[in-house]
Amino acid sequence: MNITFTKKEGCSRLLLLMAGWGMDFRPFTNITAHGYDIAITWDYTREDFDPSIIDDYREIVLIAWSMGVMEADRILSKTQLPLTLTAAVNGTLSPVSDTEGIPVEVFKGTLHTMSVPNLQRFNKRMCGNRELPAAFESNAPRRDIDNLIEELRILEERASVPSKALRWDVAIIGKRDLIFAAPAQKEAWKDTDIIEIDQPHLPDFQAIIDKLLVDKERVAHCFNDTRNSYDSDATVQDSVAELLSKMLLNATERRNFEHVIEIGPGGGQLTHRLSESLSINTLQLWDIAPVSVQCKDGIDCIYITDDAEARLAETPDYSADLIVSASTMQWFNSVPAALKNIERILKPGGIAAIALYTAGTFDNLSSLTGSALRYCKPEILRNQLPENCEIKEWSTETFVRSFDSTRDLLAHIKSTGVNATRKVNHAILRQMIKENSLLTLEYCCTFIILEKH
Repeated sequence: MNITFTKKEGCSRLLLLMAGWGMDFRPFTNITAHGYDIAITWDYTREDFDPSIIDDYREIVLIAWSMGVMEADRILSKTQLPLTLTAAVNGTLSPVSDTEGIPVEVFKGTLHTMSVPNLQRFNKRMCGNRELPAAFESNAPRRDIDNLIEELRILEERASVPSKALRWDVAIIGKRDLIFAAPAQKEAWKDTDIIEIDQPHLPDFQAIIDKLLVDKERVAHCFNDTRNSYDSDATVQDSVAELLSKMLLNATERRNFEHVIEIGPGGGQLTHRLSESLSINTLQLWDIAPVSVQCKDGIDCIYITDDAEARLAETPDYSADLIVSASTMQWFNSVPAALKNIERILKPGGIAAIALYTAGTFDNLSSLTGSALRYCKPEILRNQLPENCEIKEWSTETFVRSFDSTRDLLAHIKSTGVNATRKVNHAILRQMIKENSLLTLEYCCTFIILEKH
C-alpha cells in the first residue's frame, strides 16, 4: 500500500483518505481541510502499512472510499491509531456480494475483461456514465494496466473473507452510484448512520469533507471571541446544565468523587451546580478555549485549554471517578469514539454524565441554509454505547428558544459561539431568515448517564 501526503503543514490532526481500486493520489490533490494534514492511501496489492508514518497525530479522521472501505477495515483495525470519525463513502465491508456490494458475476466480468479501453468505460461509469470531468482527466491516476488487474484480483480474494472489525460512524451513499448500487449499500449499512447524496460513485469529496469534519480551530476562535457574552445569552445551555445535574444526582447515591473531569465547562453552569452538590477533591476543566470558571473553595481546580476529543485518547486508563459534559460533545468528530475513551478512563464504578445536541437541532435553520453540523441520531448513538457500562439515564428533550426579531436570532447564534451556519454569507442568511419569518430555534438534547461495571 502506498501513502502520499497532499498536505503536510505540521497540523496535529490528519485527514486520512483511503482511495479505491485503480487510484493514486492525483485525483485528490485539490482537497482541503482547515486544520488537518491530508494523506491518501492507494494501491492495495500489498497491505504493508507502517502506522508509524502517521502515529504522531493526535487525531486521525478516516474517509474510506469504494474498495478502500474494506481495506481500511482490514488494515486500520490492527493498529492503535487515534481514530475519531470513520466514514465509508460508496463502499461496503463486503465489496464482492450480490446483496451488499458489487454482484459477483459483475465483478468477475470486470476483472477478466479489464483493458485500457474498458478502464476508460469503467471510469465513465464511475463518474455517472457521462464524459469524464475535466478535473478528473487532468488529475487522472498514472498506473500500469497490469498493476490494476493484479490489484483487482487480490481485492477479490480478500473480499471472500469479509472483515468487520472497525467502528464505523457514518456511511455516505451516492444515489447515482453505478458501481456500488445504492440499495446494496443501504443493506450493508442498515445498522449505521446513513447520509444519502445525489452523487455518482466518484463523489464531490470536498463537499463531503466540508459536511463531515469539524473545523476545531474555528470552533475555538468562535468561543474565545464570545466568552464574555456567552453567560447572558446561553439560556438553553443553562437549562441543559441544570437538568443534567439533577439527572446525575437522581441516578446515583454517590456524592464523593476523588478525580472529576469536565469537558467544555464554558461559562461554568454545570461546574457550579455540581460543586455545590458533590464532594470533589480534584476537578480538571477541559475546554478548547480558555476559561475563567471559579471553583468552590476546597476543590483543587486544574484548567486545561485543549482539544478534549484528542485529550481523551491520551488520558490513562482508570484515572477518573466522574466525567461530565454539557452542550459540548456535538463539536466532536466522533461521539462514539469519545464515549469509548470515556469508558476506558473511568474507574470501576465511575460515572459519566453527558448532554449533547443531537439530530433535530436547528432543523428549521439548516433547511433554509443547507448548512449544519452532523448531529448524531440518538437511536444510532445508543447502539454504539460502550458495552462495559450500565445505562442509568437516557432521554432526549427539546428546548425551544424564541426571538423577537431576525437581529436577535442572529445575535444569539453569534454570542453563544454556535457555528450552525458555517460558511453561509451573513447578508444572505439574514435575508433567508427574514423572508421565512424564522423566530425560533430548537435544541434537541440527549442526556446520558452511564456507570462503568
